[in-house]
Amino acid sequence: MTEPSGGRAVEARALSRFDLLALGVNGVVGSGVYLLLGPMAEKAGAASILATVACAGMCLLVALCFAELSSMFREDGGAYVYGRAAFGKTVGFVVGWMSLVEGVVAFAAVAVGFGAALGALVPALAGSGKSAASAVVLIAGFSALNYRGVKAGARTVDLLSVLKVLPLLVLALVGLAHLSPAVLPAILKETRHPLHAGGFGEATFLAAFMLSGFEYTAVPAGAARNPERAIPRALVASLLIATALYVVLQGVLLSVLPDVGRSAQPLPELATRLFGPLGGRVMALAAIVSMAGFCAGSALVGPRYVTALAEGGYLPAGLSAQSRFKTPGRGIFVSAVTASLLAVFVNFDALVDIGTLALFAQYLPASLAVPVLRWKRPQAPRGVCVPGGPYGVPILAAAASVALLMVSHPQLAEWKVAGVVLGLGAVVWGLTVLSRGHRPGSGHLR
Repeated sequence: MTEPSGGRAVEARALSRFDLLALGVNGVVGSGVYLLLGPMAEKAGAASILATVACAGMCLLVALCFAELSSMFREDGGAYVYGRAAFGKTVGFVVGWMSLVEGVVAFAAVAVGFGAALGALVPALAGSGKSAASAVVLIAGFSALNYRGVKAGARTVDLLSVLKVLPLLVLALVGLAHLSPAVLPAILKETRHPLHAGGFGEATFLAAFMLSGFEYTAVPAGAARNPERAIPRALVASLLIATALYVVLQGVLLSVLPDVGRSAQPLPELATRLFGPLGGRVMALAAIVSMAGFCAGSALVGPRYVTALAEGGYLPAGLSAQSRFKTPGRGIFVSAVTASLLAVFVNFDALVDIGTLALFAQYLPASLAVPVLRWKRPQAPRGVCVPGGPYGVPILAAAASVALLMVSHPQLAEWKVAGVVLGLGAVVWGLTVLSRGHRPGSGHLR
């Protein structure tokens, strides 16, 4: 396992099982459920439900690999830690750097979306400049909470997770009474055409955006109580909870709004149908809370990538220093400043495109790390083992990761952006090595 470098004090293990579960659910249930259910129905009709189930099955394979790996390690970093332990410092750099960049970019992008949505709700805050200002205030506020203590940040995530899931859960449960018995036959009937036309694959790719985020649960392992058991359970449970919620909502939408594929805001429209205008307004507000919740989770998770990479020798050693509250103070500062600058000055179209590649850079190495570490560290304690031996689930998970990348059809421009991002990280790594005067990535491993 990785030892903290430089004699840094160990962070208090303040995250409970519920905190970790809330962090996972918060990572999965985000803005995607509000933005993507309509496009999925447009592409695959009733078969979009099957696309969600299929994607959830693939993600579950990956989550099981994360579960075994997270039961072996007690430090921050998630997929970065697993990739480095299994494949060495170069793969560790690629996984860690891409995870860090994707996390900071997503933090900034969702914060900007929050500002825009808030402006639509409160006209006095409308306009690009005011939306950016709202984004910066949100980033600074959540970062300050996490600086003061991991438990304060976790409680914020807990509260916002409940507030974001509760309206969706009520909508799903009430909507069950309106579920049409014709939905199931429609799934079976419409699956044939989307599979032939490619619509099913496109819907599955969109579902991947809705279901990703469970991997965030493993990142703050260094702050978790009993992480060997709590994190694996939270990983799998958060994915299953989100999948069940999404499938019910899709069935209700297809029953109540047959033309849901043409709806720009399907969930607020569904809430209006079931509860009247007030229900629609509540659901629109829930979307804003959902974005705020995601940002709260990003403020907790993102800085821990900075700390882990600094301890591994890829970033300046000083970035691993903790605050007097035993939180990753400098990592929080770097993440907050970077996300704020991106929110104010950068057009996200090119950067957000690397999101799929960043997920691929985490899911594939983590899947393959299971059999590699079974071979390299056969005696290492494992609180959880994937079922069926060291090869079945991991190989299927790796294949699922490649399949998700293939259905996303990444363009040459996206690969170029990813290459530039990795090149920038390599420069930072090289400068760090020169400043430290030792071998690259010589963080302690045992």
